[in-house]
Amino acid sequence: MLEGFKNAAELDFSLAENKRKIEEAFQQVDAEKGRVYPLIIGGERIETEKKITSLSPSTKEVLGYACSCSQELAEKAILAANEAFKKWSLTPVDERIRCLKKLAVLLDENRFIIDAWNVEESGKNWGEADGELCEQLDFINSYAMHMAKLDQGLELVPTDEYTKCIYIPIGVGVAVPPWNFPLSLLGGMVAAAVVTGNTIVCKPSSDTPIVAYKFIELCEKAGIPAGVVNYIPGSGSDIGDYIVEHPLTRFINFTGSKKVGCRINEHAAKISEGQKWIKRVVAEMGGKNAIVVDSSANIKKAAQGIVASAFTFQGQKCSACSRAIVMSDVYEELVAAVVEEANKMKANQGSGRSNAAMGPVINQGAYNSITNYIEIGRQEGTIVCGGNYSDAEGYYIEPTVIRDITRDARIANEEIFGPVLAIIKVDSFDEALDVVNQTEYGLTGSVYSENRENIMKAKIGFHVGNLYFNRKSTAAVVLQHPFGGFNMSGTDAKTGTSDYLTNFLNLKSITEDLTD
Repeated sequence: MLEGFKNAAELDFSLAENKRKIEEAFQQVDAEKGRVYPLIIGGERIETEKKITSLSPSTKEVLGYACSCSQELAEKAILAANEAFKKWSLTPVDERIRCLKKLAVLLDENRFIIDAWNVEESGKNWGEADGELCEQLDFINSYAMHMAKLDQGLELVPTDEYTKCIYIPIGVGVAVPPWNFPLSLLGGMVAAAVVTGNTIVCKPSSDTPIVAYKFIELCEKAGIPAGVVNYIPGSGSDIGDYIVEHPLTRFINFTGSKKVGCRINEHAAKISEGQKWIKRVVAEMGGKNAIVVDSSANIKKAAQGIVASAFTFQGQKCSACSRAIVMSDVYEELVAAVVEEANKMKANQGSGRSNAAMGPVINQGAYNSITNYIEIGRQEGTIVCGGNYSDAEGYYIEPTVIRDITRDARIANEEIFGPVLAIIKVDSFDEALDVVNQTEYGLTGSVYSENRENIMKAKIGFHVGNLYFNRKSTAAVVLQHPFGGFNMSGTDAKTGTSDYLTNFLNLKSITEDLTD
């Protein structure tokens, strides 16, 4: 039983007090815009000539400048982390947990300003930003709870000898989080490393370096010693391979694209001169997630779940629904219901600061890629909602629904990572599962059905890490829906669990003969 754990509650922004506080936080963000954010290496602030410009995806306004790390400074960061590991690895678990608990308090105290920066930098609305902060609190509290239990070691069979099997930290890690969850995924990586007694070098996304900096500042204020957590934003071409291949790097924790994740895995597998271990890679690499609707489904509920899964945060979640696979006898009804729901989302699209249901996509590159897929979809099927886009002020793309897509179409198989939904017609539930499993991914999925035979069949034959029935495929909650995928979606390291922490620990068996 998970005694003492309770998921954090999201703020209700319909309350006047919460609305006032978030609006005041936006005023503080405005006052801070244009600042330069230095590297943090071994507790030292280091400014560099080369900068990363953080832009608001809603307005293209400059939010600030993050210093960009060079290979020379990346080396300094890894050496600082390695030196800090010598002491931090010996720090009692209780003290590590105390630091995390203090960090959770600080996050809650700074909740509105962190949410506001997340809205500005990632394009989230208020609820999505605060939901992410809640997830970060859940990661901190769950990892603290799990580590307290892991610190007791494994239960062993009693013998005449003194025996013990204990978990020990392994060394310096590298965190490479994505831009779409710049707080919770970076924070989860950091919390897991810190509580297990490891140290970490963080290379946040160049799209969201300010949110990451704000979080690292709170780590320092929480009493986590200098060098345990280091902040080195920089381009992948400059320092990516370098920090992955470094002989002192012990593990790499990554969330992002399949292409980059596979590259990290490949480079981590190479043994560098002076390296004494096989590196561990924890990777989550996206998906091509499907929602299946069979003939027995509640069509209105299914349509609402599909639209929420496909278009919240502009479809920029690795768990987002990209394919709706629908039985032929309810196809027309389902398409009409999806279009009705999607039009509601389209009518409420605007900047994250305005708290619109849908905002912009993250940057020009994403905008170009997603709109290219819309044009491909225009040739492969029929657009029945959306299909329009503009980057005149920000990177805005309408929620786009494309019907009559065949299973071999590009938009039915390639990851788009944006607000584009392909609807595919099938004649049987077995065919639906076959279409589900034809992609190289296996992250999330959902089935809307009241047919127990189909539900049981999907539980076995729908090959994803997170499978849901009669609910949306997004919004996994820590320790309610442990998250992580199969195949090219990643290494299935279920976040928030004790199993997740064992990726960053070695198990050491100790035996002493007590006889004379």
